[in-house]
Amino acid sequence: MKKVAIVDYGLGNLRSAYNAFRCFDVDLNVIDAGDRLADAHAIVVPGVGSFDAGIRGLRARGHLEALQRRVVEGGVAFFGICLGMQFVFESSEEGSETGLGWMKGRVSRFPDGENFPKVPHIGWADVRVPRPTRLFSGIESPSDFYFVHSYYVPLEMDGAAHAAGIAEYGFEFAAAVERDNICACQFHPEKSQLAGLKMIENFLGAL
Repeated sequence: MKKVAIVDYGLGNLRSAYNAFRCFDVDLNVIDAGDRLADAHAIVVPGVGSFDAGIRGLRARGHLEALQRRVVEGGVAFFGICLGMQFVFESSEEGSETGLGWMKGRVSRFPDGENFPKVPHIGWADVRVPRPTRLFSGIESPSDFYFVHSYYVPLEMDGAAHAAGIAEYGFEFAAAVERDNICACQFHPEKSQLAGLKMIENFLGAL
């Protein structure tokens, strides 16, 4: 049975992610220390909260080094959710910490003002699929997914090059990215009903 690790760094929305992934036939564990990721076949990083606090939590528990070793060097499948997607990039306007840097680009904040929709972006939104990917295999384009976020990945640099899903909130942004063994989405698949469960099934099915 494949071992799937959900990374606990002190901020992640672990309960809903855990409940969604346990619908499938995997050996599922919540991991609170990087050295315990050594035998995982897949690693999931869910997230709520701020970019800087999240990176510091990953660092404090030894996850930053372990993620680099297992995902980049070892080729283990990675799935980032919400803040977990933002970690994949180099930095964020939300703080001063350095991200994982697996994809190039800086996470931006939605603008404030009368001419822009309310921030944060909360609720259901269409996600269209610009290219075939394993994450969206068998999922109609567009399909509704559930979002809760104030920061987004711009459609430039690797945000465009590796975009697996695109959504719109005032303008288009990268709703999901996929490159080799690294997958991530800004929305919450664990809260997105059948389409979200299908996405999780797709991720696990590729292990």
